[in-house]
Amino acid sequence: MESKRRVNCGRCRRAAIVLLACALILSTASVATAQKNEQDVVARARSLAIGQQRPEALALLETQLAEHPDDTDARTLYGIILSWEGRYDDARKALESVLERNSTHGDALPALINVELWSDHPERAEALASQALRSRPNDTSLLMSKARALKALNRTADAADALDRLLEVDPTDQHAKQLRSDLKDSLRDWETSLDQSYEWFSDHQAPWLETQLALKRQTRLGSVFVRISHAHRFSLDSNLIEIEAYPSLRRGTYAYLNAGWSPDGRLYSKYKLGAELFQSLHYGLEVSGGIRHLGFQNKVNVYTGSLSKYYGNWLFTTRTYVTPAAAGDSVSLQYSARRYFGEGSSYVGVRFGSGGAPLQTGSVNEIEVLRSLSVLGEVNWRVARRWTFNFRGGESREDRLNDPRLQHHLVDGTLFFRF
Repeated sequence: MESKRRVNCGRCRRAAIVLLACALILSTASVATAQKNEQDVVARARSLAIGQQRPEALALLETQLAEHPDDTDARTLYGIILSWEGRYDDARKALESVLERNSTHGDALPALINVELWSDHPERAEALASQALRSRPNDTSLLMSKARALKALNRTADAADALDRLLEVDPTDQHAKQLRSDLKDSLRDWETSLDQSYEWFSDHQAPWLETQLALKRQTRLGSVFVRISHAHRFSLDSNLIEIEAYPSLRRGTYAYLNAGWSPDGRLYSKYKLGAELFQSLHYGLEVSGGIRHLGFQNKVNVYTGSLSKYYGNWLFTTRTYVTPAAAGDSVSLQYSARRYFGEGSSYVGVRFGSGGAPLQTGSVNEIEVLRSLSVLGEVNWRVARRWTFNFRGGESREDRLNDPRLQHHLVDGTLFFRF
């Protein structure tokens, strides 16, 4: 009897061990399946986002996070896509929740640094990168992020030191080499430019030729320009001297100031004054408002405002010019888009315009326009370390004081040199 009981107990123990092993296998398989499903969801969401289907990717990740709130990979990707959409506050919240669990998360931390850079908080980006580098001093992505933040803070020498450290770790990093070269060039405070434009018309009237020579000085408060313009038309020559500045008032706020004087007042207004205030907002937005005063025989005031949106490497701008008059206000609208490359010194752009208010230079070539529809293309390209070339070409259909339905064509080239 005792022997039988021992046999039964042995069988029970073996059965329990088998059951436990099966449970462990099933549990492990279940965990592996769940992890695979989570990875599949993240992979699908990433594919959708790369394919410019970001709303669909966000919806997929929101469903995943509602069911699995601890899925840090999904929450990190969710924050990254939100940052691409310009929803910086929501992106920051998502990424910070990941970093609360893992302060050195390899993807969430660089993404949060980008959020702070893109939302105009470079001091916060620099602090995050510096803190992470204490434990990962040779992380090249962190070193690059720190250099970008320091550049945005105008701490050029410190940014160069961070890049030097990065290149010690990885001497082949081309992005670091390019940014180091750009920083070196940014220490050059002077720039000169020569611009030549040629405008001609469908009625075979005299073309408009204009040459501009400018000198720019970069200061701590912002850039300052001195510009001399010479125009020729109808056997007339005219000159304009201008001083222009873009002072920084505080982080995210800067101004445009302009004063010009034409000694002869033939083709330009006798004098011109301009002022405009620019303010950065959340979500990559910037707004501005200002005035231009043109000293023709009949004085002209032009009120202007703009709304800009930065979206990745793109800048979209809508601008209006309004000129009050007794016979009715004259209004023009401009819509432009630019696509930047590299560190932002090169770009291509297009601009569409309608209306009749005078724009910038304050010349008789503009003040004659009653209504117009225009399109203009532009390429600004860095052709060498210290040389940049700009080309513009466009045309407009205009109603002028004495010539309705006029076709107006423009080509313009500018060469810049930093020293």
